[in-house]
Amino acid sequence: MPAIVIHSIEMTDEQKKIIADKFISTFSEVTNVPKDRIYLFFDGCTLDNVAAGGVLFSENPPQNAKAKFNSK
Repeated sequence: MPAIVIHSIEMTDEQKKIIADKFISTFSEVTNVPKDRIYLFFDGCTLDNVAAGGVLFSENPPQNAKAKFNSK
């Protein structure tokens, strides 16, 4: 059974649902593998484990990212 792995910073459950639907649907259409046989894994990183420009995302989250950390 095929597997898709998404490496990303934190995402909301709604974002994960949308990504899972789109990736699995596309993979199924291209490969003719039934959707229920395709697995998708989210390998998320917490904001204190990701940095850009030498600054941890937990200290300065990207403002254009729609994720848990910007939902407040």
